[in-house]
Amino acid sequence: MSGLGVVVACVTCALLAASSCVASDLPNDSLYQLRVQLVSQTGSKVGLNLDQGYPTLLSMFYGSCTAACPMLITSIQVYESHLDPASQARLRVLLVSFDPSADTPEQLAKLAQLHRADPVRWTFASASETDARKIAALLGFSYRRLPDGTFDHSLLIKLLDREGRVVGATTTLVGDTEFQAKLQKATSANAP
Repeated sequence: MSGLGVVVACVTCALLAASSCVASDLPNDSLYQLRVQLVSQTGSKVGLNLDQGYPTLLSMFYGSCTAACPMLITSIQVYESHLDPASQARLRVLLVSFDPSADTPEQLAKLAQLHRADPVRWTFASASETDARKIAALLGFSYRRLPDGTFDHSLLIKLLDREGRVVGATTTLVGDTEFQAKLQKATSANAP
């Protein structure tokens, strides 16, 4: 494991250990061990483990972004469009905003509608500043607010298995064939 890999593993372990109310039925490397509260586009309070039991694409964004975040959402739609209908039906998408003051449930619902996201399979949610930082650290996602109120942030999509373990990741918005193959495998009927 590279030096960066060790650091990420240590941060992940520290965050999971510090999290209260750790679920014992989950694997130790499951991101669902982290207990945070999210607010979805419907106003529901949900956890990071909202889609436990389904393969899930997980990323972070902010709704008022005019360039990178719309491209991120579109790229997730492109990746899922390469799946057969049965695999698409098994896939879930969770997009977590790190701008909770602007990304209210109403704004998130408008964004979901704008992108024609399937409301059964896609969840747009916001996290408190504290919880967003925990999620970002766990994912290896970077962001910072700029003086003009916009954010500088990384682009990262993580693929989680049914138990919340990372089984793939990409920073390539379209055309990462290795990531697409992992997505296909995770959403197949035979996936564990």
